[in-house]
Amino acid sequence: MSQRAATAKYFSAPAYRHLRGYALDPSLAQQLETAPISQIVFRVPWEPLAPGPVGEYLEVIDYDPAGKCVYEPVDLDDPFLLAQDGLTPSEGTPQFHQQMVYAVARLTIQSFERALGRPAQWAPGPPPDPNNPHDDSHYVARLRIYPHALREANAYYSPAKKALLFGYFPASELDAASHVPGAMVFTSLSHDIIAHETAHALLDGIHRRLNRATNPDMLAFHEAFADIVALFQHFTFPEILRHQIAQTRGDIRSQENLLGQLATQFGRAIGARGALRDAIGQFNQKTGRWEPHRPAPAEYEETLAPHRRGAILVAAIFDAFLSIYNSRVADLLRLYTGGTGILPAGAIHPDLVRRLSEEASKTAHHVLTMCVRALDYCPPVDLTFGEYLRALITADHDIVPDDDRNYRVAFAEAFRRRGIYPRDVRTLSVENLVWRGAHNDDRRHSPELLRIVEGLRDYSQRQHYARGREQIFRQEREARRALHKKMEAHFRSGAPGQLDAAFLGLDAGRPFEVHSVHFAARVGPDGDLLSQVILRITQETDETIGDVGSAMRFEGGSTVVADLQEPRIAYCVRKPVGSAGRRARQTEFLERFVHTPLRATYFGAGSPGDAHEPFALLHRGAFEGS
Repeated sequence: MSQRAATAKYFSAPAYRHLRGYALDPSLAQQLETAPISQIVFRVPWEPLAPGPVGEYLEVIDYDPAGKCVYEPVDLDDPFLLAQDGLTPSEGTPQFHQQMVYAVARLTIQSFERALGRPAQWAPGPPPDPNNPHDDSHYVARLRIYPHALREANAYYSPAKKALLFGYFPASELDAASHVPGAMVFTSLSHDIIAHETAHALLDGIHRRLNRATNPDMLAFHEAFADIVALFQHFTFPEILRHQIAQTRGDIRSQENLLGQLATQFGRAIGARGALRDAIGQFNQKTGRWEPHRPAPAEYEETLAPHRRGAILVAAIFDAFLSIYNSRVADLLRLYTGGTGILPAGAIHPDLVRRLSEEASKTAHHVLTMCVRALDYCPPVDLTFGEYLRALITADHDIVPDDDRNYRVAFAEAFRRRGIYPRDVRTLSVENLVWRGAHNDDRRHSPELLRIVEGLRDYSQRQHYARGREQIFRQEREARRALHKKMEAHFRSGAPGQLDAAFLGLDAGRPFEVHSVHFAARVGPDGDLLSQVILRITQETDETIGDVGSAMRFEGGSTVVADLQEPRIAYCVRKPVGSAGRRARQTEFLERFVHTPLRATYFGAGSPGDAHEPFALLHRGAFEGS
């Protein structure tokens, strides 16, 4: 028996693995002020790892096409590395790059699973039968990560390869005071870039149709959501958080700080003279200073480039977070200042720094959980920012009925200040933003539809005893197949079937797809259990755009959120396939961009809305300033 096997015989596995890494990126270690907080120890869920590292969710493959070499994989289960919390952070050691991408990606997966109440899954691989593009039986166990895949200033998630590809490049000669011109910059060493790309992959596993450009918000949402995940993970690092709270004296909103910035080293290395993106401000090229960003309602309508449009959504979410944070710490500041709320000049007391940091971390955790959980309440296709706001409000309303800290009001206010409105509501009051319950819906469903959905209870119970993520994947496909068979027969049965098809936003005479079935068990702050099934049912048609002569895929359907305890259909979030207004808006969108410089960014080189590698195109365009 080996020494490792003997150890495992007498001791249970630890809950977490500790791995050293860069807090945000290597640039912090090169400044005296931030050097003490430049490195941290990531606390990632424990799992046995093969060299790579290769675990249950991730597989790191370090092949460098430009250098035509394969770097030796790191063995994080080596006793010496276990004893010293992994490799020492180093820009010049490929094995540390492997450790860094694994640690940050695994933390990001954990954040999603806690919010969703179920194990994360990657999008299925290429269909086994090329003639059947809807065959999604190809289970993908692990997302592949290539730390040195590109010799360029880029990093992206590849839906085709089910992989994260990270680039490296020589730093620009601009802004030489912040870096050595020509020095190699590795995107695989940036926490923000790793978390951003992992979030793309996780979002694709939940909503495979949200990477299709059917309106200006779709690709912008993918980018914004990935930024939101990366930003709020900053608040899980106590060293960074306390340092920045002390530096800003608790006022995160009005001062430049690391908490609201993304990919600082990358942004400076490509000549941007600041972070790649900043949720609360920007560098003014004219004055040479950082300035807080002032929201303008017209900006949303006028901004069309995906990253810049997505930045508006990120700013709205971060603004809501800051409003909630300021509300939570107002009593602390009143106590500290003797009731004035105005801090005296100079550094604030370390005890106040600690308490402010605790409140900021707790608020960030709540907001990130709200943002991830809202994905289950979004329509399955053609998502807009306004609809995401409604999903945020509804998901939070379901799990936290009593919003005593006014989180939902803060979100509605932040969106309103930026001119982001749902199309189908007259006011942004919280009660109007909650999706209309199925019992109050203009289109009612028959009792038979509820009985069909209730039949999924057995599959929900089986998942409690599932052995691994692949078995869950197979069980969900089996549930989809059974549900499709019952619905298809029901739609053909006559009047009740026609009624239920219309309720689901479908044309009963056309083929449809039960796109996904997910079971979720969520626990609210009061300990209440919410056992749900989330169904996404879709339908599509292929049409021709008159003025362009290109094919247009028009999609419709609904997301059904059902409570399996009562049981009842709680919400049906529809995008009717027969909507003439939405079809006209999508046609106008495609015609508008097909002859502009943004065509390649939105659609790639092929047909509109069918880019093979949408995120490669998006990221390359963003880095080049399109």
